[in-house]
Amino acid sequence: MRFAIIARLGTAAAVLLGCVGIGALAPASACACGGVIPKAGDLGSTATVNREVALLGWDGRRETIVMQLALRSGIDTAALIVPTPTPATVTAGAPQTFKELEARTAPQVVTHYRWLSKIGAGASSAAAPATAGPTVLGRVQLGPLEATTLTGGDLDGIRKWLTDNGYQTKPEVVDAMAPYLRDGWSFVAMRLTSDQPLSGALDPVRFEFDTDRLVYPMRMSAAAKSSQTVVLYVLGEHRMRRTDPDANKQSSDVEFADRATDFADADLARLSGGGHDYLTGLRVTIDNPAAISTDFTFAAADSDEPYHQIVERTENAEILGVPGGVILYGALATIGLFALAFILFPGRRGPRDGWAA
Repeated sequence: MRFAIIARLGTAAAVLLGCVGIGALAPASACACGGVIPKAGDLGSTATVNREVALLGWDGRRETIVMQLALRSGIDTAALIVPTPTPATVTAGAPQTFKELEARTAPQVVTHYRWLSKIGAGASSAAAPATAGPTVLGRVQLGPLEATTLTGGDLDGIRKWLTDNGYQTKPEVVDAMAPYLRDGWSFVAMRLTSDQPLSGALDPVRFEFDTDRLVYPMRMSAAAKSSQTVVLYVLGEHRMRRTDPDANKQSSDVEFADRATDFADADLARLSGGGHDYLTGLRVTIDNPAAISTDFTFAAADSDEPYHQIVERTENAEILGVPGGVILYGALATIGLFALAFILFPGRRGPRDGWAA
């Protein structure tokens, strides 16, 4: 069976829809991962990643990335490729992880009540040289997801492996893997298979790998055709900031920063242990993916000053279900009428002394 590929070029990976591989199909639809490619027999189908979020933690030796994608798709198969500095162990994550993160980092709502308001307002070659294929280190089945960890090989070898295993290679996506191969990185190739078209949030996937620094792979995003957005939750000893050269060329908005403890979710409880309980929420927007030249790297910010988003809203005040403005207007009008009556119709005086006949 062949699969279409989503080039997940917008965050830690290259998301490849379908197992026809990364490649020579119809133009990809815009998505946070760089593009979606329908499978060979479904050129009219589309798939987009409409939400991409990841949790990052690093204990000084080993990094964990828990990633979740949400798809809008008419395709019943999908795949993705994730580059990692060293071979990764891949396991299933839990949806509860991001539910708890969303609850913990939700904006604080401040409500202002309004008393006075308007009532009612509201290229191939026969002599090609021999290629070095990747080594398959392991393969694991995670429900409908099959994950294969690959290491070594060269670009042509990776391309051949993908093609031999049903991935249809798209040149710009495969080429985007070249910098990682030169740096000796590994890859996780994953196939998402389902009897029904994929749509909505997929279950999170956990990647664990050794690394000498906290990193979020982004260089494959340079092949993306439209702007990229990714939401990152980073757990560390301190508030975190980006340190990679691309940071100043992109919008990295802090949406939350504070200590966070007593997590119910197992991943959050584990990653926040040992003093790594400072949670930084970042929303990164990249308007020009072609200019991406580095992966995301991080370091402690200048201070641990907390930050919570505040959303202010205004509501009409009500008293017993009646708009407060109506009651206020009525009260003022009543007082005004009494005052006017007192001025125009003063009380009668009694007979004056000396008026007797």
